[in-house]
Amino acid sequence: MQRSTATPRTRRFARALPLLATVVVAAGPAAAEDFPLPPLPNEAQVYPAVVPIPTPQHDPWYADPEDFSAYANGDVIRSRVVQTYALGIPVPVHTTQLLLRSTDTHDNPLATATTVLMPGIPWLGPGARPLISYQEAIDSLGQQCNPSYTLRAGIQKEVALIGQFLAAGAAVVVTDFDGKDNTIMSPSEGRMVLDGIRAAQRAGLGLEASPVGLWGYSGGGNSSASAAEQRQHYAPELTIRGSAQGGIPGDKVAIAPFAISGQQPQANFTGWLAILGLAREYPDFDRALQRYLTPEGKRVAEDLRERCLYTAVATAFLRPVTDYLTDPEAALEAARPGLTAASFGRPENTPDIPLLMWHSTTDQLLPAELAIDDIVAGYCARGVNLRMFRVPMSEHISAEIVPELGTVAWLLAVTAGADPGPRVC
Repeated sequence: MQRSTATPRTRRFARALPLLATVVVAAGPAAAEDFPLPPLPNEAQVYPAVVPIPTPQHDPWYADPEDFSAYANGDVIRSRVVQTYALGIPVPVHTTQLLLRSTDTHDNPLATATTVLMPGIPWLGPGARPLISYQEAIDSLGQQCNPSYTLRAGIQKEVALIGQFLAAGAAVVVTDFDGKDNTIMSPSEGRMVLDGIRAAQRAGLGLEASPVGLWGYSGGGNSSASAAEQRQHYAPELTIRGSAQGGIPGDKVAIAPFAISGQQPQANFTGWLAILGLAREYPDFDRALQRYLTPEGKRVAEDLRERCLYTAVATAFLRPVTDYLTDPEAALEAARPGLTAASFGRPENTPDIPLLMWHSTTDQLLPAELAIDDIVAGYCARGVNLRMFRVPMSEHISAEIVPELGTVAWLLAVTAGADPGPRVC
């Protein structure tokens, strides 16, 4: 009888497949009815049964320091060497996790994690090994959804794309840019990205002189764009040579009515995640939101509180936000200050690095005419070093995949010192 070569970790994943299948099957009824019994479990409930490491909520390594004043932004609070996995299989890269100090939108200190991946092959290009700051589309409200956990757990949904940078010999830093509170879409995303880069270069990993590039799509594109806009004021010492950022919800004031309206059921989750994430960053909006949410709306918000992307989509699919607000127009007006602060394109935040941007011409989640066209026009008017690619015959997901190889190649080349190419305007 042939002996199984499966590792204990792989066998645990195999045993968990029926539970995961139950979650997927439950997604349909959970989205179609108002909280059927039993409700769709969230990832904070599922992952402990699947993954043999504690979730961040139960891992003391993530604890805040006793005194934040002992650390500057980007300083390392503590570090550890861990193993990166992909579906239970160890990935052959050296992985160091760093807990670092950053700040929120209101300049309050916070601690978040970043993960530095070092390939075991040399960098054969010119100069020092590049450092790619990779921003995953986290799009989630629970700590267990952040990449510092999912990379260790083997459930990182973008690990194959990260691997393209590693295969070229670049180091990669992947930051929990929504923090422990998962304040989605807030301006603090860009600050945490920049401080994650600082931490990677201060951690004694040989990356002190590395030129830096930013890559992100959708929610990851949002945080990359936020970092690109804030770099010159927040972290001017960082040598960031370019940012590849696609599928961005740039004008959040313009996109908000669409996102909460239910016009496109696939987009319902974006409205819920945005308002709940921003409410965590802006207490005034949070108080207003509690006034305008119906009792059923408060139940939906509470149900979403710990969800990751997939079960959030299932929960919100047939639940447009407007159906759960007593006065949608008043709620949008209460959200306007936060939406404005989180939007891109203000003259004082004009990026001063080369940009490669792309967006689907028929994006069902983020229509370009609402999400990004005015931002691009403003960048052009102010002379930003920009190239913009419109992805035809696509939707939101395929618009990431189709130009993927080209965006990776562009960023690697530009980070290594190549000319970024002709501008779009």
